[in-house]
Amino acid sequence: MSLLFSLLGMIPGLANGFLTWLNKKTDSDLEKYKTAVGSDTTLNVEDIRAKVEIAKMMNQQRSEDREHWFTAWMVPAAFGVFLSHAAAVVFDSMPLLGHEIGTWHVAELPGQYASMQNNVILTVCGIGGVSAFKKIFSR
Repeated sequence: MSLLFSLLGMIPGLANGFLTWLNKKTDSDLEKYKTAVGSDTTLNVEDIRAKVEIAKMMNQQRSEDREHWFTAWMVPAAFGVFLSHAAAVVFDSMPLLGHEIGTWHVAELPGQYASMQNNVILTVCGIGGVSAFKKIFSR
């Protein structure tokens, strides 16, 4: 019986030692987690800073392109050429003021150029339309 009581007396000490070991292990795991989260946060912040710098450089390049004489006139010139061709195709297909349909013999642009013409016209007209609405409603 005394052996039983001595074994029962050892249980609190063993339990206390086991709980101490679990606490240390938990603290160690928590420190590892904090370190991992801290390094992830540092990497994310650096990634965002790099993306901001790239965006700043791209914005600066666009500003420089807008200020150059060639790029400043490139889009309006392309729009004018494409719009005049589209107008010629449309007006050649309408019997206005005695005009016979098809007498101008305006050919459609081949393949990708026809879709590019439509995209340029729709883009410029769309941007112009949006900016016009913005001017109207921002008063």
